[in-house]
Amino acid sequence: MTGDSRRFAKRETIFAPGEADGDLPKLISGAVILYTLFEDGRRQVLDLAGPGDFLHFDLEGAVDHYAEALMPSEVAYIPGPALLQDTDGAAFMVEQMRDRLAIERRHLTLLSYKSAMDRLEAFVKLAADCLGHDGARVDLPLTRQQIADFTGLTLETVSRTFAQWERDAVLTKIEGQTYLMGAALAA
Repeated sequence: MTGDSRRFAKRETIFAPGEADGDLPKLISGAVILYTLFEDGRRQVLDLAGPGDFLHFDLEGAVDHYAEALMPSEVAYIPGPALLQDTDGAAFMVEQMRDRLAIERRHLTLLSYKSAMDRLEAFVKLAADCLGHDGARVDLPLTRQQIADFTGLTLETVSRTFAQWERDAVLTKIEGQTYLMGAALAA
């Protein structure tokens, strides 16, 4: 079941809090970050979405978060009521919700880790699972600030840890935002 699709440029907002239309946005290609902004301007990254993921499940009412393309992305808009009336579509939506819940649990667990290394290791593994990876190669299309917002760490801590990992060959930058995970991370 598909609907109309739209392409988004890197850093383009896909939707913002308060928007509603009854369609469910499903990521066809690219990567998307989901986040909320606090009144004081701080950002909390809620989730990462890769191809095949729904960006929200709000069939009625307005969304409560932002979605932003991390790279050129394409989103299909699936009519929510039609999806729920289709047995296969409803089953697929339940499967998607179950998968997103499992990822949210991993994110909450990540936030409970005390050390920055543990949080960032869990983040890299979660990002590899969400956004896809090829063996030990992983694309991390997030800025260091976005990684900090996801892990609850400071930008400085994320930068120091990535620099240390590169020195220790735990995570090696290949090109752009593509990294090679060392044995410790790839396990």
